Amino acid sequence: MRYEEKIVDEVQSLSDIVEVISNYIPLKRSGRTFKALCPFHQEKSPSFIVNAEKQIFHCFGCGVGGNVFSFLMKYENLNFPEALRNLAGRVNVTLPEPSRKTPQEVSESEILYEIYRLAHEYYVENLKHPAKGERARQYLAKRGIDEEIWKSFGLGWSLPDWRGLYEFLSKKEIKEAALLRSGLVLRGREGSPYDVFRGRILFPIHNLQGRVIAFGGRGLGDEMPKYLNSSESPIFRKRRELYGLHVTKRFLSPDSRVLIVEGYFDFLRVFATGFQNVVATLGTALTEDHVRILKRFTTEAVVVYDGDPAGEAASLRGLEVFLEGEMSVKVAAIPAGKDPDTFIQDDGASEFKKVLEEALDFFDFKWKLLTRRHSPADAGGLVKISNDFLESFSKIKNPILLDRYVQRLAGMLRVSETSLRNKLAEIQKKVRGPRDSVSISTPTQSPKLYPEEGTLVALLLEAPLLWLLGAEDLSVEDFYQPAAREAFQVIRQNCKAEKPAGYAQMFNRLGDESVQSYVAAHSIGELSPQEREKAFSDCLKKIQRRGLDEKLTQLRRAIADAEGEGEKSKVTGLLEEYRTLLSQKS
Repeated sequence: MRYEEKIVDEVQSLSDIVEVISNYIPLKRSGRTFKALCPFHQEKSPSFIVNAEKQIFHCFGCGVGGNVFSFLMKYENLNFPEALRNLAGRVNVTLPEPSRKTPQEVSESEILYEIYRLAHEYYVENLKHPAKGERARQYLAKRGIDEEIWKSFGLGWSLPDWRGLYEFLSKKEIKEAALLRSGLVLRGREGSPYDVFRGRILFPIHNLQGRVIAFGGRGLGDEMPKYLNSSESPIFRKRRELYGLHVTKRFLSPDSRVLIVEGYFDFLRVFATGFQNVVATLGTALTEDHVRILKRFTTEAVVVYDGDPAGEAASLRGLEVFLEGEMSVKVAAIPAGKDPDTFIQDDGASEFKKVLEEALDFFDFKWKLLTRRHSPADAGGLVKISNDFLESFSKIKNPILLDRYVQRLAGMLRVSETSLRNKLAEIQKKVRGPRDSVSISTPTQSPKLYPEEGTLVALLLEAPLLWLLGAEDLSVEDFYQPAAREAFQVIRQNCKAEKPAGYAQMFNRLGDESVQSYVAAHSIGELSPQEREKAFSDCLKKIQRRGLDEKLTQLRRAIADAEGEGEKSKVTGLLEEYRTLLSQKS
């Protein structure tokens, strides 16, 4: 369904781009604009700019730009109708509902979101059912998870039936092909579909906006594997998601720290005990994406893993990921044989708090671990300890922190600091690779090519009255950039209108993402009315001169051809036209 422009304009006028984007990434005021690390590619310095006055954003690192609709579409993988409905819900605008959506208006992501929403309702009702959910509720009670907690986090129960969810969703008119794409249903060897999750406690995994995108299932008996997660899909990437963050993000701030545990039950126990600044990994190692997401909400992490060799190894890997991502990190050591869940149940919240207070810095944790395995007094042990430390040091980007750690290691091992630095340089040379690579394709319309075209259309969009300063002589053919041509066609009509539409409304009518990104790249700067007129005049003259140069070149060729053919009268006419154009240019 295509919504009328007045409805789109109303939703847009009520939606503040700064407020919307702030729900996803932290923005920091910088003069009249806001800055942030771009959420669409990896970077160390903020190049993502939000202009509150113009209601647009642009990243000078990867080239992405647009308005509030563009941001939602890209960040949440939505199409335009979905982004419009999302924003309309935020600002309490009721949209006319189509009687039947066309295939173009229902994206694969929207279908998957709906499947997981319905599946979650089904699993929750199973757990609540007096008879069907009794076994699961008894298991949760045995684990010390009371009803308030499992209801708060929407836990569910998948019946042991092979086709319970499949039949439930089929009655909701969800097509089998979509169910198979969701990963909640698979096809057996004989071709018949069956449920992936059977006889398991289900933990719904939400994205940051609170939408269910996957499930983690815990078997109650000897099922293998003990834990089973949804397969990845267009709405679920395991390396990017952290369990519980959609709830606990409100308990995080730059002055706080986030606790990172390994399992779903660990998370529930820690949260229920009163430590609400906690998240859990999804049975996977910590990744750069996890660190990048957490840095939006806080500045320090405390890794709380199980007190066994596997937990220690996972802790070390996690520490290095945080160091590489330039985020402060410590390790809280749970006693051997326990995890956060069992430790809190056995020893209580006060002892857990003490463990957190005694959390070790990366260097101290690694030193304690390595010297338990190797003796620094032994030559072989000395080499193993130093090499292991230097491998970790090679991933540290902060030069001050790195310098401090090298000095400490040299003192602890009683070796030359110079020798350690030389060895570190060798390792860095081997592991050094491209940094801050852009993870999305850069728009094809480059703002660096013919910048006068982008500046001119951006100025006309901002101040339609500039049209009266000579732009009426321009045509679409005067623009080389395809994006500038498309933008000029739209903006020209607005400039000629008796009552031109506002900036935000016209920006939304520019067309596809590449055109909006192109115009946004030229629209971030702030100019006074006088500066704006001068910039417009300069760009207009440059485009006009360029057009005249092309015509003069064509005329010179035509004159030469006419002279070669002996057509004197034609040559005379062409020369007169040539002189006229030269006069215009001067």
